Amino acid sequence: MHVLRFVTGKYEGKDFPLDEARSFIAGRSTEADLVLADDAVSRKHARFYPSRGRIWVRDLGSRNGTVINGTVVEHYCLRAGDRIAIGSSLAKFATLEQGQVAKERAGERTGHGSDVSGRSMTGSIEEIPLMDVLQWLATSRKTGTLLVKEPDGGRVGSLYLRDGKVFYAAISNSKSLFPEKALMRMLAWTRGSFELESTTIDDVESEISMSLEHMLMEAARIEDELKNLARRATLPTSPDLVAIVSPGPVQWRELEDPELDLLQAYVEHGGWQALLDASRSDDLKLTRVLVGLHKKGVVRY
Repeated sequence: MHVLRFVTGKYEGKDFPLDEARSFIAGRSTEADLVLADDAVSRKHARFYPSRGRIWVRDLGSRNGTVINGTVVEHYCLRAGDRIAIGSSLAKFATLEQGQVAKERAGERTGHGSDVSGRSMTGSIEEIPLMDVLQWLATSRKTGTLLVKEPDGGRVGSLYLRDGKVFYAAISNSKSLFPEKALMRMLAWTRGSFELESTTIDDVESEISMSLEHMLMEAARIEDELKNLARRATLPTSPDLVAIVSPGPVQWRELEDPELDLLQAYVEHGGWQALLDASRSDDLKLTRVLVGLHKKGVVRY
């Protein structure tokens, strides 16, 4: 049996079964089958219905659209694992085992008149990538602070939002990071959790000027290019492993200007991670230069 599994909000951890014999309306109206009491949701927002042995969703001309895997859709055939956003409500399309189906039919279906906006938004990056979360927050025009936490007591990132727009970003223990780069770093995290708090900050030294759409595209490009680079060359598994080889195999005067600049920055900042944090160049550009130095034997990792 197919279900919408909510991963944030009041319905977190609960499933809404999608019957293969009838359609369901999701919307803000109390007459909807799935009531999402959210100002960003239209009265009749989307319809889920069976056809040709599959479950489909059709947007009903909603004001803010129906988002599947980060893309606004009008008509879409759902597949297992698809991430669905209606307003600020986040869910995954999943399939239940027979035992779970019986449990749902015993009365755990999400009922009429329930409100998914009563709790702060929390979730897992493994369940919902941060790119999708930010797009949904932009759609619902949220103001607040999105805390992004790596597992096992790792780094904590803070994304500050105003009417859905990220205007500042910071990561703990990386105070020299420019806000744009801090956001790019967090978008690359694949494990951890997120939680939206209602509080935010008023004054920052430098607000992010780049649009969210551009930053999401740039982050995706950098991630793809780094993966391609990793298939062609060896990348450092940890910033702490990067070191300059001494004595070196070549004279530094024989190196290219970008390579010399990187070596100087490495020495001035005292390490690879500090260099990455302090530089305005993106991590991809710097890593490409580092790989070239590694191939020449100038650095090791």
